[in-house]
Amino acid sequence: TFVVTLIILFPMYWTVATSFKPQLEWASFPPTWVPKDPTILNYLLIIYGIPGYRARPFPSAIPSYLNSLIVAGTSTLFGIVVSILAAYAASRFKMGSSFLISVLMPRMFPPMAMIIPMVIYFNLLGLMNTYLGFIIVYTGFTVPYSVLMLKGFMDGVPKEVIEAAILDGLSDWQILRKIYIPMIKNGLLPTSLFLFILNWTEYTFAMSLFPKIETIPVTLAKLFSNEAGMYYGPQAALGILAIIPPVILGLFIRKYLVYGFTFGALKR
Repeated sequence: TFVVTLIILFPMYWTVATSFKPQLEWASFPPTWVPKDPTILNYLLIIYGIPGYRARPFPSAIPSYLNSLIVAGTSTLFGIVVSILAAYAASRFKMGSSFLISVLMPRMFPPMAMIIPMVIYFNLLGLMNTYLGFIIVYTGFTVPYSVLMLKGFMDGVPKEVIEAAILDGLSDWQILRKIYIPMIKNGLLPTSLFLFILNWTEYTFAMSLFPKIETIPVTLAKLFSNEAGMYYGPQAALGILAIIPPVILGLFIRKYLVYGFTFGALKR
C-alpha cells in the first residue's frame, strides 16, 4: 500500500517541485529531485506573462484562468438545474430505459466525431468563440452524467414520503423543492463537483470551437509545443494553480463526498 501511494503521489510531487525550479533544472540530467535554488519565477511568469527567453512570448495566464472559472462555473450551474428537472421526471414518473438511453446518447459518440458538424452549426448560429456557445456545449455534454447520477439518488427517496406529500396537497414542483432536493443534497453536491471538474479540464471543444476564449487546458497545451518550446516550469506552476478551485470545492463539501462516492455500495 505504501509503495502504491508513493507511485500515485509522485507525479504531484514532481509537478510541485518543478514549479519551483529555475530554468536550468527543468530538464537537467541527472534529474534534480529537490530544487537546489527554489524560485517563484515560474509563478510570476504565469501571472505576468512569459517574455520569450526560449521561444515566442506568452501573455499572462490570468485571462485563461478567469475564462475557465466563468465557463466551468456557469456550465455547472446550468447543468445541475437541467439535470435536476430531467432526473426528477425520470424518477418521479417512472420513465423507462428509453429515456435514459436518449439522455446518454450524446456521450455515445467520441467528441472528435462531433467537431466538424458542431463547427458548421455554431458558425451558422454565430456562437463560435462566444461564452454562450461555450456554456451550451459544456452543459449539453455533461448533463448525461449528472442525470444518471441524480436519478440514482432520487430513486432512493422513500415512496412513503412522496405519498404523504401528495396527500397533503403538494404539487409536483413543491414535491421537488421541498422533498427531493433536501433529501438528495448529499448526492447533489458531489455531482456538482464532478460536473465542475469535467468542465474545468475539458480540452477538445475548447481548442476546436472556441480558440479565442482560451481556457486553462488550452494554455497548458500551448506551453509545451514545437512552436513555444518546453516551458516546463511555468507549465508546472499553472498546473498547480489550476487544481486550486476543484480542491477548494472538494474541501468545502468534503462531508458529502463519502456519501456521494459510496452511494449504492450497500444494499438495504
